[in-house]
Amino acid sequence: MRRSRRGGGGCGVLLLVLLGLGVWLYAGAYPFLARQAPVASDTLVIEGWLGDELLEQAAGWAASNGVKRIFLTGGPIETGSYLVEWKTLPEMTKARLEALGHGGRFELQAVPAPRVRRGRTRESARALQAEWKLERGAFNLASDGLHARRSWRAFRDEFGDGVEVGSVALTPVEYDGSDWWSCSEGVRAMIGEAVAYLYDFF
Repeated sequence: MRRSRRGGGGCGVLLLVLLGLGVWLYAGAYPFLARQAPVASDTLVIEGWLGDELLEQAAGWAASNGVKRIFLTGGPIETGSYLVEWKTLPEMTKARLEALGHGGRFELQAVPAPRVRRGRTRESARALQAEWKLERGAFNLASDGLHARRSWRAFRDEFGDGVEVGSVALTPVEYDGSDWWSCSEGVRAMIGEAVAYLYDFF
């Protein structure tokens, strides 16, 4: 009888933990990972791997928030580079913004990072820090929804305490914070980013 009670108590605790985890995933995981916390700055950094829809969204945010200068970051183009004139994602993304008519609206600068096996976001942050050499000030970083917090951590760590880094979480076309669990893209992104964030954190 005593063993049965102990087992039942353990199962109850486990169920409560699982329930709490489920509630957090349902209500808190998206706003936590998709960190929306911009700061006052006229400079925006856009990750060059963003798709066209998110790039337009980032440009719209920049136009509405007093941005004057945009840095494009990222590494080499890994698929189809022999078919296009650009060899890196930031160079291609700069050209995409110019094609959208933003070349005269913002000062655009591509900052390519070298190819690395892992830690591509941190390598992009290092490349920007080496190019810009900002020791005091602030900028915002635009990234794809759930990836925003992980990218923000990488750039914040590389630039140090003297630089305030804000984050702009762009909304994916397929899902948002209210329905990410309703499509496979949202579920995959949530699981992948949650695991990647925990790995990066620890």
